[in-house]
Amino acid sequence: MAARHLVRRRPRNLTTYRFYKELTGHQSDMMFMVPEEGLNKMPYGRILRALHILEAALQRNEVPRVTIMAHLKVLMDQLHVGQDPLGETSDTSEVTTIIQKHGGVQTLLSLLMVKDLGGRCCFLETCQHDLNVGSLHAVTLDILRKLTLELHSGARLSESDEVLQILFSLMLDKETYTKAIALVEHLLIFRKSTLQLNTIPSLDRLIAKLDGQYLANFCSILAVTISDLDVYENKTLLYEQSKLRSNIKSLSPLRDINQEFILRIPHFLSRLVDFATKLPYEPRYSGLTMEVEHWMRLIEDSMREMLRGNQSQQPSSSGSLSVTSQTNPRHLMDLMNRIQPQTIANQIDSLTGPMLQRVESVYVLGLLLLGKQRKEVQVQLARLRLIPRLSSLFDLFIWKCETYQERIRVPGHLSSCECSPEVALKIQFLRLVHSFCDQSDYRYLMLTPKEFTEVRKIHIHYGREDNFSLHPGPSPSQSPTTTPPESSNGNEPAKPNLPCNDNSQPERTEEWAATNMASQARPLVEYPAEQMCSGSKGLLLKIVEALKKETTGSTFRFWFSRAIESYLRSPNPYADQVFLLRRGLLKHLAGSLLQCDPGPNQKEVLQSTFDLLGELLKFNDKAYKRLDSLIATEFKEKQLFSLVTKNLVDSNMLVRSLVLSHDYFVRVQGAEAFVAKSRTLHHVSTFRQRLSFLVQLIKTISVDTLTQENVSCLNTSLVILMLAHKHSELPLYLEALRTHVEPHLLTNLRSLLRFWQTHYLHNKDKDCNTLQRSSGISFDFWRETVATLVAEKKLSPDCIYHYLSPEDLTLSRTS
Repeated sequence: MAARHLVRRRPRNLTTYRFYKELTGHQSDMMFMVPEEGLNKMPYGRILRALHILEAALQRNEVPRVTIMAHLKVLMDQLHVGQDPLGETSDTSEVTTIIQKHGGVQTLLSLLMVKDLGGRCCFLETCQHDLNVGSLHAVTLDILRKLTLELHSGARLSESDEVLQILFSLMLDKETYTKAIALVEHLLIFRKSTLQLNTIPSLDRLIAKLDGQYLANFCSILAVTISDLDVYENKTLLYEQSKLRSNIKSLSPLRDINQEFILRIPHFLSRLVDFATKLPYEPRYSGLTMEVEHWMRLIEDSMREMLRGNQSQQPSSSGSLSVTSQTNPRHLMDLMNRIQPQTIANQIDSLTGPMLQRVESVYVLGLLLLGKQRKEVQVQLARLRLIPRLSSLFDLFIWKCETYQERIRVPGHLSSCECSPEVALKIQFLRLVHSFCDQSDYRYLMLTPKEFTEVRKIHIHYGREDNFSLHPGPSPSQSPTTTPPESSNGNEPAKPNLPCNDNSQPERTEEWAATNMASQARPLVEYPAEQMCSGSKGLLLKIVEALKKETTGSTFRFWFSRAIESYLRSPNPYADQVFLLRRGLLKHLAGSLLQCDPGPNQKEVLQSTFDLLGELLKFNDKAYKRLDSLIATEFKEKQLFSLVTKNLVDSNMLVRSLVLSHDYFVRVQGAEAFVAKSRTLHHVSTFRQRLSFLVQLIKTISVDTLTQENVSCLNTSLVILMLAHKHSELPLYLEALRTHVEPHLLTNLRSLLRFWQTHYLHNKDKDCNTLQRSSGISFDFWRETVATLVAEKKLSPDCIYHYLSPEDLTLSRTS
């Protein structure tokens, strides 16, 4: 039947057709008036004819499903011309352009809206095809995803709530569920604003029914809709983020709205944890030591099964190759060449799919621990035994350090490349551990009951072995400005009431420390044994042992260090520090820094090592004595601190730890000899040394270059100035900055501190709490010091304004 004849006949359901056209913006193309014999002589005639038939299927029901499927496959085949078995494609831009030019995208979208597409399977009395509408919609979704990958239409479609609702409705059908999710995920990445999930009809009921791999697949959508891309639009500069935040400060970010929506769904977290930590973990075979070997074995076994099935459907011949367990890889490649590339690509997708689903589920768990509901999420995850289940999963990971063999080099990759099928899962795993432990008493679930008993004993007896007690916080004579009260459930201290949104400037108080000795010495909370790790080692020590075995250049060291650092970040880290000192962690960190070859590719690893060393040393005399013994020679001492000075952006957290510790130690009776002899503390003990660090830090950053990675340099500078303020030495530092050879230091510092007020005093309660807990200094004192420094008081020697020249004042007003 000619395509023009199909178009010229009056549509059977004209009202419905007009609705599809109005919703999708679909318009019939003039090419539909071209005779069929003319189409055959035109370039891309098969594509045009397929579009004609699909248009006809929208206008009348006489086009059977077999015919519709055949022409959908024509479009699919044209879009996959030149594709190899691994999915690499040649340029198909002309094909996609032709399809878009003649309304193909709108036609395909309209097909998705027809619930009885085709009416019947075929015109035969006995149909053997058994095609349903779901099968047609599944192929249609594949074609649309391919088109939106290569056309700008993806951005336009992503902004249409109606199109997204159509796609979400297709998730109710098992045949179209996965395909619809893949297309929605792709469109949401294009979308400029985050989709508000509670605007999708019945979405909560859909998610409540999902389980296993179906829920894991849906996590790819959640990964986009509950991240913070809706607020910052991928902007990395804090100044740009601040401007965006000021525009939406009266609104609750859509990320938080979506997280609350998800967490209200019954048993959502339990189902997600079940899938993320499910066992057995595949692929794992006995006798293989390298991760790549396990995957090669899985792929080979799968291909053999596929080839056997392919051979059983073909008549045997003398030239055919039999498939056995000992098939030569070259023979396997010969056999694979006989199979359609798309079939091989689908098989590879089926092998990697479970791993990618697990990655998505672990990633979403980590995102939920970063939102406003993080405390509630931590409690629920603790009850669901997340940490012991992660510990069991960790035992099945194979790290590079465990192979002791030269890695198999993938074509096009360097020998040092750490790419592997499981690298994404390992990274998301460690990020989840980091988020779970961060500023939480539930971090002790990372230990076994026996290990926790050891930590408790250290906590109870801290300081009694020495003549002086070196524990975070002020001396007993000082009282705290803010002391975290006990929560009603007794399991976790309530969040301190930090007045971060108050722009007032409180009067200076001598009670500047955030915690006192009594609160530090309170007994640790007991935890149910079933929520803690089991076996000989908990997850924390497993991570420590893996870190110690990794090579100094391994990028996994960054994630290992971050996970351990989050465990140590707490108001009372002394017992945790000693616990890890006994496991040789400080010796390993110092050794890796002394052996480090700081190149551009090692920046993250170097920074994470410095940060972890700083947390391990902070306020702990035993740790400093241990480090002093490790750099007991002048050569090693110079080598370490030369590395610190040359990489100050990366090492500034270590410098902050040294400055805070030194200030604390000099206030402790009996510590004078220890401080005087310490090779480590010697580098921050004098005014000149601290001024040198301060100058280098201020030079390194400006308001226009601040990011989440280097904003710590500003806070380290502020710690030095706060301690000077406490000892009434601010005029000494400010005058030195004014007369320094580096120009405009004070102007830059004042601009940075004014930005600091904007950044931390508005909607940054978590960051305020982090500054207070990590430094032991009340946030009130942080805020009061900044207010003093930026105040426009020409007669006050504690204000930067007092030292500014007319030129500096002009520059300050324009900055």
